[in-house]
Amino acid sequence: EEEVKSLKQSMTQMEAFYKKKRSETAKKQSELKSVKDRLAAQVAASLKTGDTESMNNPVSKTRLTEMYDNLKLLQWPKVKDQLKSRKRNPKEAKDLIQVKEYRQLTVQNLQMALFHTNKTGFPECLDEFPEEVKEDLRPLTSECYWLSCLMALNNPPLQPDWKNHVPGFDSWDIFPRE
Repeated sequence: EEEVKSLKQSMTQMEAFYKKKRSETAKKQSELKSVKDRLAAQVAASLKTGDTESMNNPVSKTRLTEMYDNLKLLQWPKVKDQLKSRKRNPKEAKDLIQVKEYRQLTVQNLQMALFHTNKTGFPECLDEFPEEVKEDLRPLTSECYWLSCLMALNNPPLQPDWKNHVPGFDSWDIFPRE
């Protein structure tokens, strides 16, 4: 009888121990979910405001800044010394290399290059659709991607007024007039 009592006591202690462990695990999972939810909200907010960068993007703001620093700190001093030795005026070089002067020309060149490319969009954005629907949507999504790139490169950028669009009687009237 003493053994049975001791065994019951041990089983009660084990049960209490495992209940405590389950409770701690549930609490940790709840905390982890809370952290994930907060992080997801922060990421979503930063995506809306454009405050995030993809580390895989070779032309991210960080990468462009690095390239500019390389130009300014490594390449320019060499050229500058050569120009000085040739007794050139620094204003000539300044007028020639100012990056802002090339922006509009660059944008126009990108627009023209894009305009003359094959219109291929992002087929992976259609993965959730059945195959026959993909076939219907692929030309439209490609055209929308191509045109949105051209509109974004316009100075100033163009964008349909999605916020104030009123579809009217036809629910398929999805493109804003303005």
